Amino acid sequence: MLTSFWLKEVNLFGAGMNQRKMKKGLKRALLLWVIGATLFCFFSSGVANAAAIDRKLHSELLNFPTDRKIVEVYGVPCLKIFLPKGQSISFFCHFVKYFDRDFKFYRQQIALINRLEPMAEVGGTDNLSTNINFIYVPLNFSIQPQILPERIGNISNLPKFILIDLDKQCLGLYQYGRLIQLFPISSGIYGTPAKKFAILSKEKDHYSTKYDNAWMPYSLRLFGDYYLHAGILPSYAASHGCIRLIYENAIIVYNWAEVGTPGEIIKGTLNQKNGQPQPQPQKLPPTRYLPSPQKLPPTHSLEPAYRDLFIPEF
Repeated sequence: MLTSFWLKEVNLFGAGMNQRKMKKGLKRALLLWVIGATLFCFFSSGVANAAAIDRKLHSELLNFPTDRKIVEVYGVPCLKIFLPKGQSISFFCHFVKYFDRDFKFYRQQIALINRLEPMAEVGGTDNLSTNINFIYVPLNFSIQPQILPERIGNISNLPKFILIDLDKQCLGLYQYGRLIQLFPISSGIYGTPAKKFAILSKEKDHYSTKYDNAWMPYSLRLFGDYYLHAGILPSYAASHGCIRLIYENAIIVYNWAEVGTPGEIIKGTLNQKNGQPQPQPQKLPPTRYLPSPQKLPPTHSLEPAYRDLFIPEF
């Protein structure tokens, strides 16, 4: 009897020990699972981010003057490329084999990200120039830049609407509240009025009565002496007050818009919930500490004739 009693006690004690060991084991397993799940999420995120970059394009772009840092511009992974004096987006693109697939598309997308006329020369001596000496080049052209809202609820009943954001230097065409086209602009260097408008008139070959008879092709009159028309985009506000578009883009907007098409010029990006302007100024980083860019052949060998189109200021 005594022996059986002690055996029973030993068994109970052993069972208690086993339960404690099981609890410790479960806690340890749970801890390891949490650590493993965290690491998995971290590395999955890294893989996802890596997948968002076209490695072939990235590798080719590293042959150009760059700080090698991948940055996000309007939601798009980009690489900063330094352009020597006298060079342009258009000239640069001619040297990137990747862009041979669809040269015009890639050039226009780079122009959009940088709000820069593709043939504007760095440090040029005429109007077809810019003082910006670097550009951001997307590393994934399938990602649409998040510059203007994709949808605006309070214009969903309008078949056509033009939104112009002065802070973002960008114009959007909307159909029933949905963004269908996005274009870079250059507004007034001393300001462009932020207000609602409706297209008053259209004129394919308009000439300024105010600024030396300057040519303002594919003009849409917004209000007063303010027009939307083709012109030079140096990557910042530079006009006398009108809204400039890249020539090809101006043709698209001109053909799409009608007399009476409504729109609005704002000084901040619209909040998608209530449609009210939310100031969000965004400036390009300072360029005074940039490394010296390597020299490329002169632009003029690739870009003749076009330079005379927009010499007058307007």
